[in-house]
Amino acid sequence: MEPGLLEKIASALKDRHLVYGYSNARIRARKAKMLQWDFFGDLSNQDSIPGIAGMLERTYYKDLIVKLSERYVGSEMVEQAAGVHYAEVVSKVHNFVPDSAKPAIDALMQKWDFANLKAIITSKKLGRSWEQMRPFIIPAGIIPRDQLKRIAAADGEKLFLEVRRTDVGRIMFSQSSALISGTELEQMFIQSMKQAKMLSQLHLMLDTAYFNFLLEGMNLPDEEAAMLRAIVRKEVDARNIINVLRLKEAGIKDPERVKRYIIKGSNVRPKMVGRLLEAKDMKEVLSIISHVFPLPGEEPQTLVDLEIAFHKRIAEQRMRTFYRSTVSLGTIVSFLFIKEEEMNNLRKIVRGVDYRLSPEEIRGTLVRY
Repeated sequence: MEPGLLEKIASALKDRHLVYGYSNARIRARKAKMLQWDFFGDLSNQDSIPGIAGMLERTYYKDLIVKLSERYVGSEMVEQAAGVHYAEVVSKVHNFVPDSAKPAIDALMQKWDFANLKAIITSKKLGRSWEQMRPFIIPAGIIPRDQLKRIAAADGEKLFLEVRRTDVGRIMFSQSSALISGTELEQMFIQSMKQAKMLSQLHLMLDTAYFNFLLEGMNLPDEEAAMLRAIVRKEVDARNIINVLRLKEAGIKDPERVKRYIIKGSNVRPKMVGRLLEAKDMKEVLSIISHVFPLPGEEPQTLVDLEIAFHKRIAEQRMRTFYRSTVSLGTIVSFLFIKEEEMNNLRKIVRGVDYRLSPEEIRGTLVRY
């Protein structure tokens, strides 16, 4: 053994306790009070949104359910409560974690800025007002609500300019400049209100910008950053596969055009892209991706099924990777991942009840933590 190695290890562990001890203790206390799997099972057995809301009123969601019921009804009220609670938890965690952990949290939470822009642009195409959009907005990113509201009110060129003023816009436009001109991107925003194909391409551009930002722009001081990046790369593999198949559905089968939307740092190579574009059915797709993203035991029939299967596997990997982390950034990241899945599970349950899915069908979409 290297001379002095034990002393170095002891010193490193002591430093970690000094840096992360307090925040990790608070995280563990919060984790112990979270909604458990049996509770989600009971929720999915409810056949009405009021029944779900009544059960949530017996938890730490009570105050939000009561407050939001004055403005929203049905599933929108529960979805809003789930999103607001998650954002509040993220904000509280951000306030008490050490400075060394904040870049990771900020980077991971920026996903909601990209997701919110996608939700707003889609809602605008459907003619929804800001009030109708709000339940689908997760206020956990860095774009302020008033700025999101201005984006929701803008049209055409103004929509493009409002998005460009945000940090997300600057990230996306700086990355996109090497692929398409600013004029083309502006037209993509304008035409997305009229054409489903253009809306789909704009969504893909936002996804691409976010994952490129995570892989290239995240500067983390903790050694667990490598594990986090490994998970991000798995998400990138899944996103690239879905992007290729979505573009194919939209009638874009030219490999050169599809390359614009391939996120860097992925195991999805040009040869695989070509094979996916030529695949005749989902069975062939699963065979093509088996060495990059195997899905044993899964039999997705549609693109939506495939996306759900990807999400569940990635969520399981994220939590498994950091579950045993102690006195570290990993403990914090693990908790945020779990809270995200709590929010997602609640949203899936109310949507499932709205669509009159059976309890078994609803539970099949949930992520267990």
